[in-house]
Amino acid sequence: MRSRCNIIIIPELCSAEVQGKILHLCKMLKAKGLIPHDIVLEQRGFNIKNDNLFFVTLDKNTMYNLRNLMSRINPKCSHIIVVPINEENYFDFAIEYNICNIIHLKRLNEVMLQAILTDFFKKKLCLDSFFKKEDSIFDKNYSLTGEISMLRLVENSFADFINQIESSIRNTFIINCHELIANAIAYGVLGITAYSRDRIGHEAIDYKSINIPSGKDVQIRLALSNERYGISVKDFGGLLTTQRILERIRRQSVVAGETIPQGIEDYTGRGLAILSHHGLLVFAIKPGEFTEVSLISRLETAIEKKPISILATEL
Repeated sequence: MRSRCNIIIIPELCSAEVQGKILHLCKMLKAKGLIPHDIVLEQRGFNIKNDNLFFVTLDKNTMYNLRNLMSRINPKCSHIIVVPINEENYFDFAIEYNICNIIHLKRLNEVMLQAILTDFFKKKLCLDSFFKKEDSIFDKNYSLTGEISMLRLVENSFADFINQIESSIRNTFIINCHELIANAIAYGVLGITAYSRDRIGHEAIDYKSINIPSGKDVQIRLALSNERYGISVKDFGGLLTTQRILERIRRQSVVAGETIPQGIEDYTGRGLAILSHHGLLVFAIKPGEFTEVSLISRLETAIEKKPISILATEL
């Protein structure tokens, strides 16, 4: 039985810049009463028997201690959040240890940190932490089942939501929502394996007429507040894995020393990579049972490539 929940930011694992940012955000959240009473901030050490959330940075000063940490902790009660500062290559370490939690320092703010603390210690990654009832403009659940066509599916199925958002961001929402639903149908309904998708590509799959049988329905939740919108898509295949997510996004990413993505000619992975730059991409996976992928994005008209932002857990 755990004794308490800890946020761990210590010099052996975390740069001074990241420590300073998290300390500042924790202070702001605490002043507003938004940090649960059972969460303790630790800066000097930790007990591996506790439920720990480590914020770490990857550089020559921390790498030895990070590898030592990974050999000691129980992944079921310890969570690692990699916080890059520039464009350093954090993917090799993340893939080696199956860490699918990467939040760039520029993307870390009060809302993000509060959601991370709530979701990881409750072991429930979803839209709830970003969309409070009192701030909600729109929040609705949908289900796709039976015979459907992907042609203008988002525009036809979610017109009530689209009418609530500014026209300048509608196209971006439609593209993002379409990508999430297409992935859910490929994995959860059609049962196409990752290996098969890599070989045949999206263009070889006919999405014009798809029958979604009972029990394999695709569940969608759309949420909207004054500052952000959320898309959650859940399928009941459970074929996606955190390793797959990391590998695909890495193939489409450019890190220090690179000029183009390694997977520039790949059939798959580009959609997930783009989504991870549009907002926070959140995965909740129970292998063989379900995959839920959520995107939380700010209501911004300018489309620019921002640092990667992903969180994931396999239940």
